Amino acid sequence: MNSIFVGLKKAGFVLVNFWLAFHVFAIFISPAGMPPASPLLVDASRVALPYNQLLFLNHGYHFFAPDPGASTLISWAIDRPGDTPLKGRFPDPMVQPRLLYHRYFMLAQNIGAFPLETQGPVFEAYARHFALQHDSPTIRLSRLLHSPSSIARIQAGGKLSDFETFYEEPVGFYDFRKNQTDAARAATASADF
Repeated sequence: MNSIFVGLKKAGFVLVNFWLAFHVFAIFISPAGMPPASPLLVDASRVALPYNQLLFLNHGYHFFAPDPGASTLISWAIDRPGDTPLKGRFPDPMVQPRLLYHRYFMLAQNIGAFPLETQGPVFEAYARHFALQHDSPTIRLSRLLHSPSSIARIQAGGKLSDFETFYEEPVGFYDFRKNQTDAARAATASADF
């Protein structure tokens, strides 16, 4: 009986050590296997993927990876006849607390994750929200892409908010007047300005 207990204890010790080694491997391979990475690292991260998903260890490391790419913001403009246009950006950098700004930022950033056929209604919902917020029947919406500055640019005196790091892509002009039909509204919303 004593030898069975010793055998089980050794087997348990070996199993715990293998699990611990695999656990450490899974934690380190998840960020290492994010593209751009070698095919070996990508394949190794796929081995640990079910385990990482089961324990919620598979975080969005690519957002902070070596080349995160441009961030997406939403800019809007409301024409006011006889006055200067009202312009804004979502998220507004003045939003406090900062955690709320980051929540809004992720809402704007993840529009690109939607399928193309779903992006239109999402942009229309944003346009409707901003138009209602400023009591306007019409609004122009743009996607504002902000490229990260290089280290060399910052060392040369550049700033993170330099104008050259922003690129604006028009999304559409939205008209929410009640007398406009849905077909006319869709045609207006899809037209470039």
